[in-house]
Amino acid sequence: MVRRIVLLVLVLAVSLGLPGCGFFGGKTTIVQITNKITSLPAGQVYQFTANVQHDQKKGVTLSLSGAGTLVLTGSTATYIAPPAPPTPNSVTVTVTAANGSGVSDSDTFTITPAAGPVVSIVPTTFTVTAGGTPFTLTVSVTQDNATDTLTGGVSGGTGCGGTCGSFGSFIGTPGGGTYQVQFTPPASVTTSTLQEVQVLSSLASSTPGTAFVTINP
Repeated sequence: MVRRIVLLVLVLAVSLGLPGCGFFGGKTTIVQITNKITSLPAGQVYQFTANVQHDQKKGVTLSLSGAGTLVLTGSTATYIAPPAPPTPNSVTVTVTAANGSGVSDSDTFTITPAAGPVVSIVPTTFTVTAGGTPFTLTVSVTQDNATDTLTGGVSGGTGCGGTCGSFGSFIGTPGGGTYQVQFTPPASVTTSTLQEVQVLSSLASSTPGTAFVTINP
């Protein structure tokens, strides 16, 4: 099962009344990742939670060192692990207060082999225009075989009128491990929207591939 945890930045706008010798007005800026990990299976999607206090409503910045993809979605972020353990095998996600205090917290972890086939999508982030031309994606499957059937889907939202795009047929040699597929954007959106794209394999114990698409009006 794909684990998903979203990085939720909890900004406390009201002082907790705690004494301090901190950065602004005697209040110490606090940044703390609350759900750190030591390892993550290849291909998995993981979401971190952070506690942020006394940041003067400035929020945080996020950075990634190592393999994989970190997708920012306003006050949330999602990490997509690579399809296989990288070399060197070390990934660090850092959360830094944007108020100039320099306060940050980070989590360093490794990528472990997946239990079964892993689907991956390239690129992991892309942008399309509503009503525009289809966008071609490359889909790879580790441990692929000729019985594999791929299906694609995209999350929906009110800005898309319920349907945020569609997939065409997957083109490639069955079991060959690499395929091409076209993502067709919706006819219209009311505003720019970020949506999650997934490609699933029918192979047992497989990990779905994940990407994020920005759809502009």
